[in-house]
Amino acid sequence: MPFQDALAQQHRAAGNMPPLPTEARLFRGALSQSGWTFRGGRNRVFLLLSGSGRVSLGPADLGLSGPSIVWAPAGERGTVLFDAGAEGAALAIPELALGPAMPTGAIFAEVRDAIARPILGAKLALADARKMLQTVETIEAELRENAAGMQEVVRHHLALLLIAIWRRANPATEKPKPSPRATVRSFLHLVELHMREQWSLADYAAVLGVTPDRLNTAVRRATGRSPMELIHARLMMEAEMLLDGSSLQIAEVAEALGFRDAAYFSRFFKRLAGVSPRARRAGLASRQVRAETSYAAWP
Repeated sequence: MPFQDALAQQHRAAGNMPPLPTEARLFRGALSQSGWTFRGGRNRVFLLLSGSGRVSLGPADLGLSGPSIVWAPAGERGTVLFDAGAEGAALAIPELALGPAMPTGAIFAEVRDAIARPILGAKLALADARKMLQTVETIEAELRENAAGMQEVVRHHLALLLIAIWRRANPATEKPKPSPRATVRSFLHLVELHMREQWSLADYAAVLGVTPDRLNTAVRRATGRSPMELIHARLMMEAEMLLDGSSLQIAEVAEALGFRDAAYFSRFFKRLAGVSPRARRAGLASRQVRAETSYAAWP
């Protein structure tokens, strides 16, 4: 079944759909061919453990044989076809999931540069291919089960997969200038690291080596939202988690998230959530009481 991103992108632009999700699919010895046509909406990983196939990306049209890997960054358009009997996996990763998964430390820039360009059928050692397939299997299971902490587990395993891809990317001696997509990934990664420090847009742009206008344009084109909207959405996610799942006072939640005082945090939260932090907690407590005293809870 092909992944068709183009129509979904049009619906999202019209405000009719949420951002494209991360998707994973495993296949083992299918009786028929497995094919994908993608339009650039997400980053793509295709692992071929055994069997054969074909990849077409831009002017390139190459045969595939396992064990091998195909990596197509977001923005690339093409098709991948695996022949009957092939074994492997396919993974579609939106920018909003890939950015936070970028590994930290000294290898960050090298990983960013490696995944900024396609990898078409790079050969893998069988043991390495099996490890990467296990990583995708874990991601697929987490997405399917959708248990508590799913997003964190998926992000962790995406980071492992990115490092594995980087190790086998054979980067060119001369590093290319980061593309707008790579800039967006780097920005999302920095948001994970520094959102509690209340960085300005200019701070992020300075670290990324671009102007604030260029950063704003790249992020809007890739995600449909402004950089500050993404920063605020991530802060709200953390705020809701702390309000719902911890015993911290509201002033302590504000301090943990880098706000200068509780009143400023409360105004920020109410502006985005429509209710104050105190009202959210009161509403949560009320829902819990109703659940505990409902007929369903009776012995």
